[in-house]
Amino acid sequence: MNPAFVPGPAGGEPWYPAAPPRPAGPDRPAPLTARDLDRAWYLDFHYPRGVVPLGTALVDDLVDGAQRAAAGLPLTSGRGLSVRYVGPHVYIGAVPGDEPDPAERARALAEVRRYPAVFRRRWREAAAGLEAELAALRRTDLSGLGRDGIGAHLDRARRAHARAWRLHFSVMYRLLACHELIRSELAEAGVDPHVLTALLQAADNRVRAADRALRGLAERARQAGLAPAFSAGPGPILPRLAGDPAAASWLAAFTAFVEAHGDRSDSVGDLTAPSWQEDPEQVLALLRPLVLGGAPAPAMPDAAPPPGLGAPAERLIEDALRANIVWWNEEHNLVIDLRAHLPVRRAALALAAATRAPAPDAVLFLFPAEVDRLISGTSDWGELAEPAAARRAYHRAWQARRSELPPSVGASAAPGTDPVVTQILCAGLAGGRGSGPSAVLRGLGVSRGTARGPVRVIRSPEQLSTVRPGDVLVCEATSPSWTPVFGLLAACVCDVGGMLTHAAAVSREHGIPCVCDVGTATRVLRDGDEIEVDGAAGTVTVLSRRGDPACTPG
Repeated sequence: MNPAFVPGPAGGEPWYPAAPPRPAGPDRPAPLTARDLDRAWYLDFHYPRGVVPLGTALVDDLVDGAQRAAAGLPLTSGRGLSVRYVGPHVYIGAVPGDEPDPAERARALAEVRRYPAVFRRRWREAAAGLEAELAALRRTDLSGLGRDGIGAHLDRARRAHARAWRLHFSVMYRLLACHELIRSELAEAGVDPHVLTALLQAADNRVRAADRALRGLAERARQAGLAPAFSAGPGPILPRLAGDPAAASWLAAFTAFVEAHGDRSDSVGDLTAPSWQEDPEQVLALLRPLVLGGAPAPAMPDAAPPPGLGAPAERLIEDALRANIVWWNEEHNLVIDLRAHLPVRRAALALAAATRAPAPDAVLFLFPAEVDRLISGTSDWGELAEPAAARRAYHRAWQARRSELPPSVGASAAPGTDPVVTQILCAGLAGGRGSGPSAVLRGLGVSRGTARGPVRVIRSPEQLSTVRPGDVLVCEATSPSWTPVFGLLAACVCDVGGMLTHAAAVSREHGIPCVCDVGTATRVLRDGDEIEVDGAAGTVTVLSRRGDPACTPG
């Protein structure tokens, strides 16, 4: 922790230029101040570029969804999540509260015990309804709508986004509680928790299906002799392929893939990031290392429970498989995290075009109340262009400052903190900070095994095309769009994350060691450093530094 770090008004770090006041309240998202440092706040890896002004409405939806879900399932003193901003960057923390009334806790516990029996049906129905709404929003032609029509569409998109995050946390809190309950009861029965993890890992999901299709495209590109188009240096790949008659059949398959799988972005809730359908070059950039490196398919773990567990343990495992948090934590991403914000982006771009904005994405740099005034006609770009331009410059400058930000600020997390914080975002940020050639960084081992390799520090999806076979991926955290390159990796190291975070699940799927919650890996390690990752011990050992001839791998 770094309680001396006080950004925000108390430390002289301003919020967005000419920003309207944020709603008051200790549990509402707001810029970080000294008053907040009695609580623990963790730099959230979901928003590596920071949040644009219009995107603050989407963060509000996330926080509201978490707090509603926690209030509806009072198992601990936690009351959901809240957010503090440092510049445009998001720090997330648990909302403290009193211990639940014993009767309320008993009711919530009984609901959790019943949840495996109803989870699949409830999720299917709710996800299908949400997807239908998102698909309808996508099909709507916005080009002929005026301000009022676009405003109505934007309002509908905002409501769909809020609905998505209420669903997200309603399911997540229940699944996390169910998982922890079953794990503890299995431990009491003498069952190794890694047995349960392996069984949950075996379930297929939509992210894997998309990755299989992507690997199939890569293999077809190699067989068609198209690798030179992917290895010809920087610049767009699509024009090279379009100019090659031999690529015609492959491009038809690529177009079909983008249509089927492209209603997603590379980042959670990032309104600046286009979808794959909007910018197919993103998919080609992901394909580049697969075409050139030939990433193998992951070996799926054995889905059968080991013999001799006994009837009580087998029933617990059956419940865990029915309420499979590892499966859902991947499956829901293509319904909510990487998709639900895209209708808001489309509407914002359409509004910019309809109002002759000074830039195609200028509406993204307006706060929600300003967007509403632009729609109603009570404000125009004569008034809004200057603050929007200043905020764009502010957002760009703060992206470069992300590496300055500490992984956490404020007090230590209290016992009984929010399960999303402990299981998904981080486990305590107890990582080591060594800097010498024999430095050992410590974190949480989330995927067993030991491997060595050169460091490849990745800070955004745009850099994934630089990954080479045998690299050790070092990053803040990963997202589903990063999954295709895991077949190339020797190991993975993350600044943050718990046992159920994305990097942990995908590393186990690919059988590579992974250490999360290191805290300082992206700051201490550099491209080309040689390291050893021990996914059982949770250690990352620096064997040699790039360019240091005195240090060689042991």
